[in-house]
Amino acid sequence: MAFAPHPLDRHRAALPLEPDPLDKGGQGVVNRVLGPENLVYKEYMPQAGQVNGAALAELVEFGHRQTAAEVRALLDQCAWPVARVVNGGQVTGFLMPHVPKDFYGMIGGKPKLVELQYLLYEPNWAWQDLHQPDIDGRLEIATLAAKLIDLLHTHGWIVGDLSFRNLLWRPGRPYKVCMLDCDGLRRHGAEPVLRQAHTPDWNDPHQPSSGPELDTDRYKLALLIGRVLSRTASVRPGDEPALLPGLPDHVVTAVRELFTRAQGPRGTRPIAAEWVQALVGRKRIAVTRPPRPQTSVPTGPAAPIHLPGSGRVGVPVSRPAPGSRPSLSQPPSLPPTERSWTPVSPLSGPTAPAGDGNRRQHVSRIDGHAICRLPVAQGPVCSQPAPLAPPPAPVSGTPAQPIAPLAAAAALPTLGQRVVASDTYAEQRRLAPRGGVVDDDEVARLIDHLAAGSGRDSVATIALLLTDTADRTVLLMRALKNLLNVEQTDVIMLKDGDRTVELNVRLLEEQFLEEDEP
Repeated sequence: MAFAPHPLDRHRAALPLEPDPLDKGGQGVVNRVLGPENLVYKEYMPQAGQVNGAALAELVEFGHRQTAAEVRALLDQCAWPVARVVNGGQVTGFLMPHVPKDFYGMIGGKPKLVELQYLLYEPNWAWQDLHQPDIDGRLEIATLAAKLIDLLHTHGWIVGDLSFRNLLWRPGRPYKVCMLDCDGLRRHGAEPVLRQAHTPDWNDPHQPSSGPELDTDRYKLALLIGRVLSRTASVRPGDEPALLPGLPDHVVTAVRELFTRAQGPRGTRPIAAEWVQALVGRKRIAVTRPPRPQTSVPTGPAAPIHLPGSGRVGVPVSRPAPGSRPSLSQPPSLPPTERSWTPVSPLSGPTAPAGDGNRRQHVSRIDGHAICRLPVAQGPVCSQPAPLAPPPAPVSGTPAQPIAPLAAAAALPTLGQRVVASDTYAEQRRLAPRGGVVDDDEVARLIDHLAAGSGRDSVATIALLLTDTADRTVLLMRALKNLLNVEQTDVIMLKDGDRTVELNVRLLEEQFLEEDEP
């Protein structure tokens, strides 16, 4: 993989490091960086494998976005990389904040990080003095963990190796949780920084050989919640969890129901938001979708990831000519049974190699409470609106004839029209709390507008096409996310500080069209 410099990179030779490492594991060595920034440096070992510098750069960039409260909330709970470290044209590791003192406790007579494992066993002599939460505290910690996974999935991140070793909890009220090893996170459908490890006895029996995915996280979240609330390190979905006494009856019922569902195949497991609703005692609406077909992929360290829907044969379509994007401000002039369809071409995305199967080696556990903010180089992101094609000149001589219903039936619908006609979209329309802000014709035209180009466009351009303000267009795009982002997958995203809209057409087809096609 060719090296590409990043404006936030730090040079290895310029880091003032303490001589003695804080910790050493299977992937890297962690050293404290001297100075006021309170950072540590994780340097990858040669045996860790090829470093995906682009994936690490994306993690760093995300950590420096300060436009959304949700991003700030996420960074307060995660050990997020703040800068890559480079040496001689290679990425050697990254910088991250030191773990806050809140997450240390006296274990074996020494201050150590308080990992989730200390909630899964009866206290022994080494940590008998460590604070143990009551059942309400355990419920609060489990809820915080579910909210964190829900937030990560909302932003399109897959954890992969979720376990009792990479999640910390504050030993005392107010309870907090912190996720570690965040360089192990990856984007949904993208490559990880390194081959993703796994923790024994925290494996997903239905994980595809291509590696962890959203459903893998959902299974492991069920493991986490069931084990914390029962103080049993070995219970799995399919077993009856012996929940600790003191939980409200409605929470017990909901947890047992979701724990049972979690043993199912991919596509049927409860999402993180359902766990949050169950643990806080809210009325839940189960998201049930048919299991997705599983594709056999050769195992091994370089097993490729086959993205959902990547092997499907699509309907042959053609791309509109440049400058002919559909107008969002004008509704179709024909009734639904007499529309002439404009087919568009779905975008393609790269498949990504990845692998799993490496036994986890414990590395230093770092949290991201007070992240050092480095300057971010930004460029212009708003593009000029694409010129609209002029209306065709009328043909003289013969009066216009209405389109025959039979001819319309034989034509191909656009991608947007196929999406809004799907069963999944109808279910999303029913469940989305703010979906009524945007109507179906507008949704279809917006999908076709984005898919006809590069899959992304500026909010300013879309606002002009909608004949609306940029602020109102951002609100409209957020409502559209409620409709199209099924099960927290980022089908449509607002990026660059809510200045750019991006559509992942491959995921759109997977979520809305895959199950409707023969």
